[in-house]
Amino acid sequence: MPLQDSPWEQGKCGYKLIQYMACGLPVVASPIGVNQIIVRQGENGYLAGSSEQWVSALDRMIDDVAIRRTMGAAGRRRVEVDYCLQAIAPGVRDMLLKAAEGQRRSL
Repeated sequence: MPLQDSPWEQGKCGYKLIQYMACGLPVVASPIGVNQIIVRQGENGYLAGSSEQWVSALDRMIDDVAIRRTMGAAGRRRVEVDYCLQAIAPGVRDMLLKAAEGQRRSL
């Protein structure tokens, strides 16, 4: 997920990374915005800020099937714990209930 360092890219949500990780794939991403939170360097993928870092990260993954499998599995676990519907639904529900309660009070 290569990105430029601009306000537009800094505001991206990282959905592409989450989708790839949900499929059990290791990821390489620019260290921009939320990517720095989603990617755990060396655990579920790599953050690459330069052309040399991109080449190095991709070479490591191409050359080592164990790294790809280990990082892919770690990414899948991260999605299941932090980003799946079952993980985020209670927080979204609570947020909506709180907003609705605040709306009722203001009426």
